[in-house]
Amino acid sequence: RCHRQEGACTKLDEDILDIPLDDPDANAAAAKIQASFRGHMTRKKIKGGEIDRKTKDAECANSTRGGD
Repeated sequence: RCHRQEGACTKLDEDILDIPLDDPDANAAAAKIQASFRGHMTRKKIKGGEIDRKTKDAECANSTRGGD
């Protein structure tokens, strides 16, 4: 299950394979990391949306509407 040639596993590959997937502490740590990352991405997305919204609002305010 190595990413490289067979028989050429590095120490890091072996350490990753040795992580017990049924360990409650490891699962809790993984859940916390995943939740933090999802929150980070959501905040980043919201912040980007606010910037886009402000830009669009400014463009709407500055544009002239024809046919009104």
